[in-house]
Amino acid sequence: MDVVALLPRPLASHLRIVLGSGHVLTQASAWADLRTLVHRRAPDLVVADPAATGSVELETLESLRREFPSLPVVVYTSLAPTTINAVVRLARCGVEHVVLSRFDDEPRRFLDLLESIPAFTLGERMLHALDASLAALPITIVQALDQLFRSPACFKNAHDLATAAGMNLRTLYRNLEPAGLYSARSLVVSARLLRVYAYLQDPGRSIKDVAAKAGYHSPWQLSQQMRELTGRTTEQVRKEVDAEALVTLLAEQVKRRRRKS
Repeated sequence: MDVVALLPRPLASHLRIVLGSGHVLTQASAWADLRTLVHRRAPDLVVADPAATGSVELETLESLRREFPSLPVVVYTSLAPTTINAVVRLARCGVEHVVLSRFDDEPRRFLDLLESIPAFTLGERMLHALDASLAALPITIVQALDQLFRSPACFKNAHDLATAAGMNLRTLYRNLEPAGLYSARSLVVSARLLRVYAYLQDPGRSIKDVAAKAGYHSPWQLSQQMRELTGRTTEQVRKEVDAEALVTLLAEQVKRRRRKS
């Protein structure tokens, strides 16, 4: 998880402890720097204190929410009348997560919250669409698929899915097919495309930015996979396809018989 933060020094130090070595934390020096880092790095998460620079400032966070609706923002702050008012105002623009210093920031609890936020709801919808198939699978494969749709960046191909399930690729297919899932590769690609779709909803991201953020070597590679599973270009999906329609389409694709890959 790539986290960009703007916090006073004590909160920044605690957040670094919470994240440990398993995640990347970049601390911004000012609100303008935070905006620059978001545009340049396309992080998974922003953690900010509205009073980080000494006075309460909300315009940057409100602007980022408008530009990047899929980018989760966590307010991490100390309890004070001014910050409570700021939290209420930010909630109106979609900032849902607030962590209060010395109340909610016990390291394990704080980390659990941060790690759960980047999981987009589209992945959960896809798993729900595959409920009948999942019920027929061994628990190790179900757990691997849950991980896949929550963290698609961790899976490059069908072999990675098999490894996560604790088996070789042949055994994975032998278990998937009776459950009506005929392409492990399509499962991996569909998880990546769902994450792409979430990024495409951000007006502040170009298709080139989206492709890079989702781990594609080029927009062309993204377009090839998008056409393969949806029959549309990336731009068409962005403009013409709603979330429910995309989930339905991808769920149908992973249930379609095709050559194994």
